[in-house]
Formats: sequence, C-alpha cells, structure tokens
Amino acid sequence: MERKVTTESIDGDIGQFAAEASIEVEDATALFDISAYPEEQHELLEECNRRIEEANSKYRIAKFREDMFAKGLKAGMYFCTFDRDENMLSFEFNDETRQMLGYDGLEDLPNEFDSWVKTLVPEERDAIVKLFWDSVRIHRELPDITHATYRMQKKDGSIIWVTGAGRFIRRPDDGSLEIYMGCYRDITAQQELEEYLKIIEAIGRVFNFSLFIDVSDMSYRMISTNEYVETVPKDPDAIRFLKNNVDASVAESFRKSLYDWLDRDMILAAIEEHGSTSMEFYSESAHRWFEGIFMIGDRNEDGSIAHIVYGCMDTTEAKLQTLAQQKMISEFEEEIYIDSLSKIRNRRFLDEKLIFKPCNAVVMADIDLFKEINDTAGHQGGDEAIQKVAKLLEQSVRKEDVVIRYGGDEFMMAFFDITREDLEHKLSYLKNALKDISIENNPEVHISMSFGAAYGTELVNNLIGTADKALYESKKTRDAYTVIDIA
Repeated sequence: MERKVTTESIDGDIGQFAAEASIEVEDATALFDISAYPEEQHELLEECNRRIEEANSKYRIAKFREDMFAKGLKAGMYFCTFDRDENMLSFEFNDETRQMLGYDGLEDLPNEFDSWVKTLVPEERDAIVKLFWDSVRIHRELPDITHATYRMQKKDGSIIWVTGAGRFIRRPDDGSLEIYMGCYRDITAQQELEEYLKIIEAIGRVFNFSLFIDVSDMSYRMISTNEYVETVPKDPDAIRFLKNNVDASVAESFRKSLYDWLDRDMILAAIEEHGSTSMEFYSESAHRWFEGIFMIGDRNEDGSIAHIVYGCMDTTEAKLQTLAQQKMISEFEEEIYIDSLSKIRNRRFLDEKLIFKPCNAVVMADIDLFKEINDTAGHQGGDEAIQKVAKLLEQSVRKEDVVIRYGGDEFMMAFFDITREDLEHKLSYLKNALKDISIENNPEVHISMSFGAAYGTELVNNLIGTADKALYESKKTRDAYTVIDIA
C-alpha cells in the first residue's frame, strides 16, 4: 500500500516523496536463545550469535542487493550501512550510477556520502539532504520502501530528473536501521515530455487556433481550433493549410504579406535567430484582429528543430486599447508640443523630445526685418507671416524631419537623413519660395529669411550653436544661407 509521507524538508519545487511496505526476508539463520543454556556457555554462545548475526547481515545485504538490482534493471544504485546508534558507517555507488551521471570510475566519484550530496542541484541540495536525514530519523514510522523523484546534476553540469526506490533494512532484534539502499533511473525525457504536454495544453488555452508541426514533412496536429478554421479545406501540409485559412478569412490587404511570411525556410531561420516570428492581420470573417506566431516546439538530438508551434492569438482588445492610448498621446502632444499660432512643433518639444537625438543637420532661421513687417501690416499681419512661413517650412521637409518655432520669428529645422548637397538645394529652394508669400491687404510686404546650417552627424543639441554662428553670417547680407561643416 503506497502512502504519502511529509516532513518539514519536503518542498513542492524539489521533487516528490512516497513510501510503501516491502516483502520481509524471513530465511535468515536464527540466533541461539542464550537463556536456554548454562551460564558457563553464555560467552561462547554470544560469540556464536555475533558471527551468525554478521553472516545474516551479509546474507541480507546480498539478498537485497540482488532484489534492488533486479528491480532497478541495472539502474543507478547506492548503498549505505549504519551502526546500532544509526550513524552512517559506509556509502557506495554502483558503476551504473557513475555512468548515468557522467563520472569515470571510483576515483572520479568516490564512495562517500558527500559524493552523493555534490550530485544534487545546488539550489535544492540542502532540502534533499535534510529529507534524507529526516527519513533516517523517522524510519521506524515509515514502511520499508520509499520512492523519490528529484533532480541531479551530472559531471558536465547538465541537469537530469531521476526517480527510484529506497529500502530501509532494519535489524530484527531492536529494529535499528542497518542498511539503506536504493536504485534510481534517469526519467528526464519522460519528465520533459510531461512538462511539454502541459505547455501544449496551455498553448491550446492561450491561442484561438494552434498547430503542432513536424518540420520534416510539415504534417501537423491540431492543438486548438475555432469555427472559422473548421470551415477551411484541410491540407496535410501545415503551410498550405494556413494559406487556405488566409484565403478564407483574412482581409485582402493583408494576404500578400501573409503569403510571403508563410515560407517554411524563412520561418525556421527566424525562429533560430529570434526564438519566434509573428505577423498581425485582420479577419473579415470574425471581424477581429489576430496575431499569428511561430515558435520552437522541440529539437532533435543533434540540435536541429524537430517541431514548431503555430498559434493565432486574438489581439482585438489589446489593439483597441493601443489605438485609444495612441489617440490620447496624440491629443496630449498636440496640446503641449504644438505651437498655437504656427501649428508646428514648439520649443518645449525641442527641449523634451529632440535635443539629445542624433541627426545630420540643424538649420536656424529667422524672418528678415520682421519688426518692419509688424510696423507695416500690424501684428495681425506679422502673425500671418509667421503662419505662412511655418506652413512652407513644414511642407518642405520629410515626415521624419522636424520644424520648430524656436521663438518669435525664429525657426529651427532638424534633418535626420540628408546629404550636404541636398541640404543646400533645400535652403536654396526655400529662399526662392519665400518670395511667393504675400500678406493679405498688404501687397507691398515682401518676406525673406536668413538661414544658418550646421552639417554633420551629431546630437541636435551639439549642432545648434554652430547653426547660430552660420545664421549670424547670413544676417550680414540677409536673404541668404550659410552652411558650416562640423569636424
């Protein structure tokens, strides 16, 4: 009858421990009953009993060794003996144990209790050793046979799971522990399979639709499915089956990218390099967003990928939440980072978002003789000039580049991918395009600007000073641009 036994040292993360009763060995030679003989013969009889007990002990050891060896099917074995005070006298391994753990002979793994201790996984070692000694301490309360499943560390540092049976052999007269012996075998593959099955079950719960795919022939086992997948024509090849799903349910705008993604060799290469590969798409059938993911299932002994897992996860709620957050961020940035007059980015955006980004060029610019524009067209005309200049500058750069109202009639531009030649062409174009700007009801007002540029790959912050120097040179003549190359 098997029963669970608990001691303070048993930890759920360490392993499992159970016990059961064994078959008694009854054919040992009986000892003399000294009380039945004259007193003068007692000393001789005591010596006879000592020798009989020693012979019985050797017999029991041989008998139990043979029994355990048979049950262990030449698995790993350990064997330890105790004196009548239950102090350990000896500890030894068999050769199968050393082979299982990657050790070579007695010198490599001596017959010592500490040798067994060092084969335990370091972070679990104390708990398992305590369990061993607790078992010895309470052995009279336990059945003869115990079972344990735990982890051991091989000589090369790799970890294996072992399971086995240990047997308490007690002295017939006082019940003290005479021998403790056990055998165990490597169950790593079985343990990993059980854990893997748990993972597969979890995948089925996480993914709306999932496959376990054999990469050798792309055959597959369905882990989980849904009503839309069930209507799709089945195909023995996983990639063709997934493409059938694309045809049947995915919005047309996503189909080409998904077809390109569903390539066996590209999928395997991506998994080897990154661990997984994924693609987002929209299902017209379900009216929901999904993300398809390929990841590693398991490997062959040579390290090559044996199986991959495909999972399709419903991301609709997360996507809607992300879109809502993006809208909130966009509204927030519009409120604090957009200049209310010019409708382009403001100085705060420069200071908080842009100042320490690397770029290729920074341009500082201001409107020539802006005070005269205000004097001629009034402040409303001055505001109109700023708005129209800002619009021209903003429309003249790429989406990745940034135009900022630096302050008053001053502007700044940051370019993130531009050659020196293109920069000069850009400034020349702007200088000429400004001539087409007119102020309503004030046709006599003409607008020009002075530009100063710092060219070279540097942080925005480090280019502003050089761009200011270039602007100072341009303002000497006005309606001009100057470019300074940084070293």
